[in-house]
Amino acid sequence: MYIKRLHKILGLVMLVPLLLWAITGFIFLTKPGYGDAYKQLQPKLYPINQTINIDSSAWTEVKIYRTILGEHLLVKDQGEWRHLRHTDMHEQAFPSEQKISLLINDAISKNIDRYGNIHRIEGQKIYTDTGVVITLDWPTLSLKQEGKDTRLINMLYKIHYLQWLNSPSLNQLLGFIGLALLILLSAIGLTLLLNR
Repeated sequence: MYIKRLHKILGLVMLVPLLLWAITGFIFLTKPGYGDAYKQLQPKLYPINQTINIDSSAWTEVKIYRTILGEHLLVKDQGEWRHLRHTDMHEQAFPSEQKISLLINDAISKNIDRYGNIHRIEGQKIYTDTGVVITLDWPTLSLKQEGKDTRLINMLYKIHYLQWLNSPSLNQLLGFIGLALLILLSAIGLTLLLNR
């Protein structure tokens, strides 16, 4: 009798996580709306029209790009990327809002439906009127985009993996407790079935 009661209590406790796992698992299998949510956004690149001579022996990796803003020399120095001017090898300063607008508008011009227009710029964050936030990483000349759909899917992942709290260590503990209770619930259910 005690084991049946324990099974019933555990079943009720695990009802919410099991339903959430099932719903989010179904979403992850069907992936509705995933298309643009994690699409890689990159600056629009142009052909380099001139010969650029540099001594690359000082760095472990070197990349040269040309965007609407001109040439960009990206070098990896002691594991970190730096954005240099190829003319004098000095750091290329973080661009002004006007230059960021030029770079971003050029990058998003092929998908106006998703990105819309730039609403405001706050440092390296660019906010659009469609709710997409674009982050500019100047040392690597890379862009990261996150829309409402991206935030929703990320929230579903947090729900699915029991990341319900603000602390990573507490989330991990919650995950272990959830798995332990699921195993215990299954073991008791199997015991009840075999003893029937």
